[in-house]
Amino acid sequence: MSRENSSNGVLVGAIVGGAIGAISALLFAPKAGADLREDLSSKFRSISEKTKDIATAVGQNTKEFATTVGQNTKDLATNIKQEAGDLVDHAKQSNQNIMDSISSAKEDVKEELATTGR
Repeated sequence: MSRENSSNGVLVGAIVGGAIGAISALLFAPKAGADLREDLSSKFRSISEKTKDIATAVGQNTKEFATTVGQNTKDLATNIKQEAGDLVDHAKQSNQNIMDSISSAKEDVKEELATTGR
């Protein structure tokens, strides 16, 4: 994710730097006022379109990322719930096995006491 942020930062920096350079070149170039205004207007439209394109791309990437995170979170929650259920089942089975062992041992002790007459 850091790499994407870095790439987006470089792209935004390039656009801003390009815009500043273009405006500077236009302002210092020897042109008539009408030509200069037309050039500035054209550059601003171009920059505006590029900005909209970037904003759209960022919005789409953000939406895809949010969808992916949401699905991964949902899958993780399902897995955790299933694992917890498996652990509960295992604990119940272990408890039953222990109870059965205790009952069996109790019966064995009763039989032994009955056999020895105590």
